[in-house]
Amino acid sequence: MTLSTLKIHTVFLFLLVSTTVWAVEPPVTELSAAQTAIVQAERLSPRGTAAQSLEAARSQLASAQALSEKRKYRDAADRARRATVMAELAKAQAELANARLSVDEKSARNADLRRQLLINTER
Repeated sequence: MTLSTLKIHTVFLFLLVSTTVWAVEPPVTELSAAQTAIVQAERLSPRGTAAQSLEAARSQLASAQALSEKRKYRDAADRARRATVMAELAKAQAELANARLSVDEKSARNADLRRQLLINTER
């Protein structure tokens, strides 16, 4: 082998190795995690801001799936992670709304009990 042939082979080997190292696999795990997070959030029947966050998560997931089909795996993985975060936010917002509703119901029940107690003590 001459020096120039050796250089060509070296460059070719470098390119081959670098493309193997930089190859990105489809973001199956990220897409699955996003889908799971969305399903979990949907189970809480979110309303208001939680519903908006859930819709944003669905949109991010759809975008991630479209990017994955175009073989833009890094961008798809990023979008899928965003979808997961948005779905988790929707879940947290729905849980907070449900907790507030429960507190309000218990506060109203306590107020009723206080009124009944006052009426019974006055008799």
